[in-house]
Amino acid sequence: MMYERLSALMPNSFLHSLRVQLNYNGIPINEKKFAGFLLLFGVSLATVASGVAGMFGLEPAFAFIGVLFLFYFGVYALMRMNSEGKGKFVEGVLPDALQLIASNMKSGLTTERALFVAGRPEFGLLQVELKNASKRISSGEQVERALIGISDKINSTVLKKTLWLICEGIKSGGQISDLLFQLASDLKTQQALEDESKSNISIYVLLILFASMLGAPLLFGVSSFVVQIISTQIEKTPKLNVQGLPVGGNMEAIKSFATGERKAVSPEFVVLFSCVTLIFTSIFACLTIGAINTGKEINGLKYVVPIIAVSIIIFFATRMLLLGTLGDMV
Repeated sequence: MMYERLSALMPNSFLHSLRVQLNYNGIPINEKKFAGFLLLFGVSLATVASGVAGMFGLEPAFAFIGVLFLFYFGVYALMRMNSEGKGKFVEGVLPDALQLIASNMKSGLTTERALFVAGRPEFGLLQVELKNASKRISSGEQVERALIGISDKINSTVLKKTLWLICEGIKSGGQISDLLFQLASDLKTQQALEDESKSNISIYVLLILFASMLGAPLLFGVSSFVVQIISTQIEKTPKLNVQGLPVGGNMEAIKSFATGERKAVSPEFVVLFSCVTLIFTSIFACLTIGAINTGKEINGLKYVVPIIAVSIIIFFATRMLLLGTLGDMV
């Protein structure tokens, strides 16, 4: 009850998206209770993070907002990627399932029996939905409604469109087995074209990976090392004695520069800036890869952790290599 009251603080659009993802992931929890739990746990986690940030001299407000956003985004992204993965698997086995259903109907089985027999274990989540649809038809539910219900718990646009075409064929009185064979053939042709297009654009994916995992860390490693050298040289430069120099022209500016305090960019700040930039570069690179491979940016987030880890390791390895070979300059 407390969780449902806390969910009132969240927008309805978020609750709707959460309900859809819970349904796709097969999690039997009310979205309001789950949203309230996420809110309470997220605020608690962000509060702890802000306290730790304050101990290290960081801004607690920024830490609170950042951790809260990352927590909500991370939970939603994991649920979305899981449902997308299940949907892609179903799309891969859908042509074989349609051919099997059509073969069963050709052999004289009724629609509900053909769906039930076609529910093979290798079809994964589609097996469960086919058998559920068969049971609903046997209990008296309309065939079109039962078929459309197959896509309710599977996050796949291809499956929804395919089932819609089958229902339209049933309404028009066409030969369903022939329609299923034709749909299966068209889906296999479409998958072959998608595989061919992926092989053609793989060079772009490799370029993005090279830029985010190797190019950017190397450049940031070298530039941060150069900044550290310049900073050290500026701090070691002795001040000029300008007491005896004549006054006039630009000499006042020269005296001010020579006697003033020299401030250089902190190497620690440059390293922190480089790490933050590499993290954001890796995130956007993953989103781009997801859009290129599957047409959905969210599918690229599964590469975020390894790409960030490799880029950070190469960055610090570059710095350690330069410090080990040219450390005398620092």
